[in-house]
Amino acid sequence: MEDAIYVAVNQDVRESKNTLLWTLKNLQVKKIFLLHVHLPFSLTTSSSRLEQSEIDAIQDSELNTSVTSLYKYRDICINKGGVSEQDVDTSLISGHDVGEGIVELMYQNNITKLVMGAAADSHYSRGMSITSRKAEYVSQHAPRSCKMWFICKGKLIKKRERSFDIGNPSDSFSEFSTSAEKPISKGRRRDEEDETESPKEHPVWILEPEESPKKGKKEPAEKSKSNGSDEDSRLEDFKCPISMEIMRDPHVAADGFTYEAEEFRKWLRSGGRTSPRTNKPLENHNLVPNHTLRIIIKDWLEKNPNHKH
Repeated sequence: MEDAIYVAVNQDVRESKNTLLWTLKNLQVKKIFLLHVHLPFSLTTSSSRLEQSEIDAIQDSELNTSVTSLYKYRDICINKGGVSEQDVDTSLISGHDVGEGIVELMYQNNITKLVMGAAADSHYSRGMSITSRKAEYVSQHAPRSCKMWFICKGKLIKKRERSFDIGNPSDSFSEFSTSAEKPISKGRRRDEEDETESPKEHPVWILEPEESPKKGKKEPAEKSKSNGSDEDSRLEDFKCPISMEIMRDPHVAADGFTYEAEEFRKWLRSGGRTSPRTNKPLENHNLVPNHTLRIIIKDWLEKNPNHKH
């Protein structure tokens, strides 16, 4: 459909909400497709020491999370963008690389208009260009007949016009600083964080190929010391924001951050009604298991049995 606009969205709504809101505010949306590439979490019984039924449950949970996120994006289109429900659709595939998956969908669906994040919102700066590897891949491999907008923190970073010649793809690109952006008057607002890469606080552990820890030979002891800062940073992601201890039963709360389940319940029992991280009111007191982070922590502890926490 010529008038359809496709918006590439991340599983974590906070990472792509700004990009979607920019689209609703700045483009004439008649029909919108929410495009998502689901990355199956690769686990085997030998590497994870889990039963196959447990692995299947984790993978099903991850897929359900992606589907639930698409419904949340749909609600944003309807409630904040004024788009009718029948004009909001979704396009989801499973793959092992987000950039390649998006390009595949573009060719399969003859997409002529695409909006996606240029970088994590936390990486935004005036005059910036595309820094996300998947966005860079899409910009280089997308069909030239597709017009594309790349967004960061609700600002237009780069735009590529449609082209049917065989010249250099970069010739059709234009970059914008925030001061150059002029939204059309449609009376709509923008908001929240793009992927990101979600804010770089990344409360929920989400593995993507471009950011996943690389597996390979173990470095010699002397060389591994140079990676101490990276290891320390990773350890911080394993710790509960309340107890500052490594989590054994990580759960995601309504604020989007991950906590040790019992520590969060203690927080509530002691009268806490706000987020321990942001101090903003909690919408609810529900907890959702963070299966992915639990597996990662379990694996790390088994490889580092002498670690004191």
